[in-house]
Amino acid sequence: MSALPAPAAPERCEVKARDAASPFDDARADIVLRSSDEVYFRVSKFILAIASPIFADMFSLSQHLEAEAVDEAYDGLPVVPMAEDAATLDLLLRWCYPIRPPKLVTLEDVRRLAEVSQKYVIDAFVDAIDDALRARLVDDPVGVFAVASTYNHDEIARAAARAALRVPLPIVAASPAAKLSSSALNTLVQYHIACGVAASAVASRRDFFLDASGLTKQFYSPCNSCFIFDYSMPPEHRNWYAPVYLWRYLDSAGRLLLLRPHEDAVRSECAVEFCASCANVGFQRMESTQQFVERFFAFFSHPPPLLLTRPHSSLAMDSFLQYFFPAAPVEEAPSATPVEAETGGSGSSGGCVVA
Repeated sequence: MSALPAPAAPERCEVKARDAASPFDDARADIVLRSSDEVYFRVSKFILAIASPIFADMFSLSQHLEAEAVDEAYDGLPVVPMAEDAATLDLLLRWCYPIRPPKLVTLEDVRRLAEVSQKYVIDAFVDAIDDALRARLVDDPVGVFAVASTYNHDEIARAAARAALRVPLPIVAASPAAKLSSSALNTLVQYHIACGVAASAVASRRDFFLDASGLTKQFYSPCNSCFIFDYSMPPEHRNWYAPVYLWRYLDSAGRLLLLRPHEDAVRSECAVEFCASCANVGFQRMESTQQFVERFFAFFSHPPPLLLTRPHSSLAMDSFLQYFFPAAPVEEAPSATPVEAETGGSGSSGGCVVA
């Protein structure tokens, strides 16, 4: 009985080495950088050493090693293996070289440049990265936050966190893991929730009613067919009367702001619907209503900044009470009693306070 043939050895998939595109194929180069996917970049040590102190140290070390032995050479030049793939390395080198830098077309381009800028300590890239991130704040605030918070562009990260308030909370919370690390996502979601709670609470405030002359009345109703009491409050606190459409508007706005705490949400999805008996009151009533709505916007349209911490495991923010409830004094918490100290009953959490 003949023996069965031995199974064929699996074919080994090798990456074919190739030269990089111009100007990184220049014969005048004095060193070669090899990308992780086997692309060889002929470069000038002098240019890169000026751009980055990390490159300067790297080439200084390789020069000492050359005197002893060269582990790898390419066309007679020493080779330095790099962790970056060819696309990232090409982007990095073109921004280092005295040539027109390539445009950062996608957010992934910006992320790659931010990553190598931080790794190789190239401060000259910071302003260009900030500008590229800032230009994408409206279109992709969550993606911008991911890049900015990961690579320590804190000012942009704060702006992105505020811009992300336009995005409904469920969409922010469902951001893919490839876009946001779990700690950065947790930071952004906490901020979004805290802003939502605070902005939604503005709809229950009544301190701005005093300026709504002719539209809101305290303690009495001038029009039984239109003005009704403040049904959102318990009976003992129903001190305000206003047109029914105003209470409906505030109720709807409060629910919208909980998940999307941004002025855009209310302006685009929540409209004042005048009731039939109010339709004939004329321009004066509509003008008063518009002034009331604008004053309402003013109370929640400037959320507090996100104060980033390193790492993202904790969230430090200024008290929301001071931002959204400026009329209410902020009292220092009394010293905790032994029982409260054990239970955490009255200690300050250092987080978000919403009245």
